[in-house]
Amino acid sequence: MARLKNKTMDEIITRWATDLSKYQKEFKDQAAQVAQWDRLLVENGERIQKLYLDTFEAEKGSREIERQLVGIESQQEELETWLDRYEGEVESMFSKQIGTGEQLAGPDQEREKTYKLAEKITERLDDMGRDLSKMIKEINDISGTLNKGNKPDDPLSQIVRVLNSHLAQLQWIDTNAAALQAKVAAAQKERSTIGNHYGGPEQDNVDSFYRSYIGRK
Repeated sequence: MARLKNKTMDEIITRWATDLSKYQKEFKDQAAQVAQWDRLLVENGERIQKLYLDTFEAEKGSREIERQLVGIESQQEELETWLDRYEGEVESMFSKQIGTGEQLAGPDQEREKTYKLAEKITERLDDMGRDLSKMIKEINDISGTLNKGNKPDDPLSQIVRVLNSHLAQLQWIDTNAAALQAKVAAAQKERSTIGNHYGGPEQDNVDSFYRSYIGRK
């Protein structure tokens, strides 16, 4: 009230109008700042929600990849077991034949069993090749999606690096699967060579099986 003492009505009204204009401006500035903060909160909330969903999908994809990796490794061990069995039977068959001086025309039943075993190995190798191709495509798709718009140090980029590590493991498995196929082919070639050395009408069966195997590659 001291400020109004000895003031005319016009001076008092002018002072009130000036203060009101000042406070209106301050209120508008504060309201604009609050509105900006509110927009940032909404935008950050949407980003956090999107990050959560992306992370959830990435973790889900990572678990699926882990599951399929275990399956592929199990298939590789199974293939190695089949191949060892196949090589053992081939060596046993030839050692018996060479040791007794018999021609290759003898144990047709044992040879047919060995052929079927080799065919099973080839089928498993083909299945593994298809599984590997599918898995590599899935990992590339997931990595490409997660890499869009992400910074190198954010959680999704770290997940991508883990997936890339999984991809390297798959490529290693693929290389070893190809090596197993090469072993089967080498075994068939060795069989053909021994058959040519000893002769016998069943050599046509050996050549036919080898051509069938090569045709599926």
